[in-house]
Amino acid sequence: MQAFLDVITRDPLVLLIPPISAFVGWFTNVLAVKMMFYPTEFVGVRPLLGWQGLVPANGQKLGKFSTRLITTKLMRLEELFEGFSPESFTTELGPVVDQITAEVETEVKRRAPMMWDNLAPEVQEQVRDMIRGEVRATLALVLQDLKQNINQVVDLEEVVTKAILEDKTLVTQLFLEVGAKEFKFIERSGAYFGLLFGLVQLAVWLAYPAWWILPLAGFFVGYATNWLALKLIFEPAEPKKIGPFVFQGLFHKRQHEVAERFAELVSAKLLNPDNIVETIQSSAKGDFVTGIVNRQLDALFERYGTHPMAAMILPDTEQEALRAQIQSRVAEEMPKPGGFLHTFAARAIDIRGELMERMKQLDPKSFEGVLRPAFQQDEWKLIIAGAALGLLAGVLQLMYLFEGALKSGA
Repeated sequence: MQAFLDVITRDPLVLLIPPISAFVGWFTNVLAVKMMFYPTEFVGVRPLLGWQGLVPANGQKLGKFSTRLITTKLMRLEELFEGFSPESFTTELGPVVDQITAEVETEVKRRAPMMWDNLAPEVQEQVRDMIRGEVRATLALVLQDLKQNINQVVDLEEVVTKAILEDKTLVTQLFLEVGAKEFKFIERSGAYFGLLFGLVQLAVWLAYPAWWILPLAGFFVGYATNWLALKLIFEPAEPKKIGPFVFQGLFHKRQHEVAERFAELVSAKLLNPDNIVETIQSSAKGDFVTGIVNRQLDALFERYGTHPMAAMILPDTEQEALRAQIQSRVAEEMPKPGGFLHTFAARAIDIRGELMERMKQLDPKSFEGVLRPAFQQDEWKLIIAGAALGLLAGVLQLMYLFEGALKSGA
C-alpha cells in the first residue's frame, strides 16, 4: 500500500485514470448511438471512405422487417376487418352520400332542366331521398367488396416502403423514439462502466506502469462498455431472480410502454390514411378499387334504367353520359382528404388500438424484434469503433499525461 501511495505522491496525475476512463466510456457510447442514426445521407467517398447512419442506410430493410413483424405476429388484415360492417359506417357515409346525390341532381338539372323544373317540390324531394337511399346502398356494397378483397386493396409492406423511400428520417424517428430510454442508458452506462474499469486500470497501472497498459485499457473500455450496454438492454428476456435481485433486459421490462409508443408512431407516421390512400392510388390497386366502385355504380344505373321515375326525368339518350360523368367525379373525389377512400382507411380499422393491444401480449423473442434489428444491423461496427476510439484515448492519455512512463517504456 505504501508503494502505491508513493507512486501517487510522485505522480498525482494517475488519479485521473478513472475519470478519464469514465469519459472514454461515455464518449464512445454516445458516439456509437449517433453513428447508428446520423448522418441520414452518406457522407464521404464511396465505397472506401465515409459513413451513413446504420439505421437510415438500412431504412428500407428495417421498415420491411418491422412490417413483417406487424403482419405475421400482430395484425393480419383479414382479422382486422372481421368486425367491420358497412352498417357501422352510416355516419361516415353521410357526407359522401350527400355529395354524390348533389352531383346526380346537378347533372340531371343540366341535362334535363325542363323535366326537373316541372316536378313539384315535394316530388323533387322524393327523388332526392330515393337517390340518397340507392347511393347509400351502393356504397355499402362497395365497402363490402373492399372488405372481402382487402388483401388486393391494401399492402401494408408497400405502404411502409413507399413512406420510407419518400422520407428517410421516418425509420430513424421510429427507432429513436421507441428506444429513447435504451439509447439514453447506453450513453450513461458508458460512464458508469468506464469508471469501474478505470479503477481496475488504476490498480494495474500502480502495480505495473508499462507504457502499453493505458492504450490496451482504453481499447478494452471502448469495446466493453458498448458491448455490455447492448447486452443489458435485451438480456435476460424473461425476469431472472438472483438472490434478492430480479434482473431483466431494460427493453423487455418496458414492453407495455414501448407497445403504446410504437403503435402510436406506426399508425401516425407510417400506416396513416394519407399513406394508405396514396399507395393505393399510385399502384395497380388504385385501378382495382376504381373497378369495384364502377361495378357497383353500373349496377345502380342499371336499376335506374328500368325505374319509371328515372326514365321520366332523364331520357335514355342522356343516361349513359350521366353514368360516365358520375363515375369520373367519384373517381376524382374518392382519394381526396375527406373523400370516400380516405374516410374508409381512417375509420374502418383502429390500427393504433389493435397494434398496441396485440403488441403488449407478444412473447419476449417476438417483442425483441421491434427494436433489436436496429442494433443487430452491423452493431459490430459500433463496438469496434468504440474500441478504436478507446485505444486512441489511451494513447493520447499516455502521451500527454504520463510522458515519463512513455520514455521509460522506450
